[in-house]
Amino acid sequence: MRLTKVAGAAAAVLILAAAVPAGAREITENVDETFAVKKGWTLRLRHGDGDVTLIPWEKDSVEVNVYYHAEIKGWGDDSDRDFKVEFREKNGVLEITGKETGEGFMGFHVFILKEYSYTIHAPSYLELDFQGDDGNVELEKWKGPVEITLDDGELSMYNCEPGRTKIRAADGDIVIDGISGTFDLIGDDLRLDINRGSFEDCRIQMADGDIWIRDSEGDFDIEVEDGDTELRRIGTNLMDLKSEDGDFDIELLKTDVLDLEIRTEDGDVDLGLQRGISASFTIDVDDGRIRTDLPSAVKIQEGDAWLSGKLGSGSGKIRIRTYDGSVMIREIR
Repeated sequence: MRLTKVAGAAAAVLILAAAVPAGAREITENVDETFAVKKGWTLRLRHGDGDVTLIPWEKDSVEVNVYYHAEIKGWGDDSDRDFKVEFREKNGVLEITGKETGEGFMGFHVFILKEYSYTIHAPSYLELDFQGDDGNVELEKWKGPVEITLDDGELSMYNCEPGRTKIRAADGDIVIDGISGTFDLIGDDLRLDINRGSFEDCRIQMADGDIWIRDSEGDFDIEVEDGDTELRRIGTNLMDLKSEDGDFDIELLKTDVLDLEIRTEDGDVDLGLQRGISASFTIDVDDGRIRTDLPSAVKIQEGDAWLSGKLGSGSGKIRIRTYDGSVMIREIR
């Protein structure tokens, strides 16, 4: 009886395949539009899976080119599939929305070959509000505030001075080289790579992703779950780091007043301090090990699972607390 049912189901699929015609269809759209804008305006883009390249220029106008090409092959009815771009101007907001319609498909064995991109020339003073899915975004020399939401797309930012940057992303990679202002990021499995950042305030909250920040300065508040964080050649007065299983590998430059707190569950901490940093330090662990290489430290006291002491005049504060993680604190010569 069971074999009969399986054979019947297979026969039904074959009958459906024979009944529904096979075919191929192409959808191609190439849209060009230009809009006048001025300072104080927002460029709002809903780009879905489309890649975005934003190019700054001196004109008080936005020039938009959207290219979309899809090749559809398979059995079934794809007559509802289409693509269109909607433009809307209202109250100082230029909104651009790309829409792929007819996502439902009656049939099977569908293959779509798709090219989908936005090339936008715009004045860099505009405020950006971008939202996409798998599409990538590339910005260069941008000065207006930036807010970007992505799913699996990648983000690249080069030599930007937006004043305010807000990013919400899931699994894509983010590469930033040269940025200033406030920075606020919430991500999932991201790989975040920042070089040459000058931050008033940098807040990062991530799950399993890894973080690399190099040759940067500012106040940092970083919280991760399982990802590792590497901070190299960082100038800071205030740094608050927290992780569960993630490790911290840190090199801090000399500063007048340092307020540093690091807390981990299972993560290890390797902290390098440039000679000349002045701070009192306390380290507490449960099952981990404490190691030091601090030739200039004074008033060192230690127990089985703790250590304290002072560097220089002790004007700053360093507090490290781990449970199963180990701690290494050292001077960078």
